[in-house]
Amino acid sequence: MSSKKIAYILMSISFFLIVAGSVSQFLIGLRLDRSLTNQRMLVVSDQFEEFSTNISIFEEEREKLYEEVLSNLYLETMEQTDLQVKNKISAYENIINDIEIQTKKLAKLCNDAYYPNSDINNKCSNYKIIYEQAINYFVNDINLYNKTIAEFNKTAGTNLLNKYKTTKKYIDYNKDGNYEGKEDDNENTKEKK
Repeated sequence: MSSKKIAYILMSISFFLIVAGSVSQFLIGLRLDRSLTNQRMLVVSDQFEEFSTNISIFEEEREKLYEEVLSNLYLETMEQTDLQVKNKISAYENIINDIEIQTKKLAKLCNDAYYPNSDINNKCSNYKIIYEQAINYFVNDINLYNKTIAEFNKTAGTNLLNKYKTTKKYIDYNKDGNYEGKEDDNENTKEKK
């Protein structure tokens, strides 16, 4: 065999090996990417389950707060029950704080990500609405309580009781122009700044 033929055969074999190696690397990368995506979807699912559990706890606590506290606020007894009521509201806010932590985790997993599983994509979409509602319900409840405190102080003619202080404000978390769960004169409209 001539050296030209040998060189041609070696170049052909080298080219084939390079192409085969590139295809193999591509397939390995694709398999690894699929595996990482599946793992991430499992994490999203687990985080959403924890989030849902805390939302259920929030809903139960809110219902209990209305039954035991907010529906039984009487100007005549507010001074005697003030500390107890504020403690219950503080515990209620702690649940919201836990939900905020889980929301941040979901945001890292879901923002700018589209998954091949529609159930996971729905979870990534739904947590935003649920979180927005929970925060806005909480703010509604605090506003209701604080209005009752203001009414008590007005009737008493002095600022005897302090309003409940929180840093929470109405939010439009999913940025759709509506404040889901907000109850006031301009329900579900952008809050004026």
